[in-house]
Amino acid sequence: MKKSGFTLIEIIVVVGILGIIMVMGSNLFFSILRGSTKTKILQLVKQNGDYAISVMGRMIRNARSVSGSGSAITIINPDGNTTTFNCCGTSPNFLIASESGSLSCENARLTNDEVKVDDCSNVFSIIAGEVGARPDVVTINFTLSQAGATTRLEEQASINFQTTISLRNY
Repeated sequence: MKKSGFTLIEIIVVVGILGIIMVMGSNLFFSILRGSTKTKILQLVKQNGDYAISVMGRMIRNARSVSGSGSAITIINPDGNTTTFNCCGTSPNFLIASESGSLSCENARLTNDEVKVDDCSNVFSIIAGEVGARPDVVTINFTLSQAGATTRLEEQASINFQTTISLRNY
């Protein structure tokens, strides 16, 4: 007489193997989700910083003159109007803005509300040039982080942005 079916030992072994495979699969799945979240946040911070650096760099490069330092600089544009690049806002949610005419800090943001500038004290510095000999040189240096408090490491991102720009019109 032939018995069909499984023994208790065979069932326990199969359930154990399936359990191990399920745990490994779920760990892999959640690891992929965490990596995806981190990538999206880093991309957001990088896009904001690159945009701010690009706008400020283009305008400073074409400016007639530049003054100020620390958290704000003012440039005189080729058309004679002034634009102030400013690290402003309330701690800890500082932002980079381009104030011009009647636009205030909040209305002229170069970074969105999903990111914040970590420290506004020394964002801009100027090395004065000589008229007709060498141009003024502006250094921009700031660190952007994701705004909003979070304790999860995969939801935290911080990138330093730095560039040096020489004025063309000196």
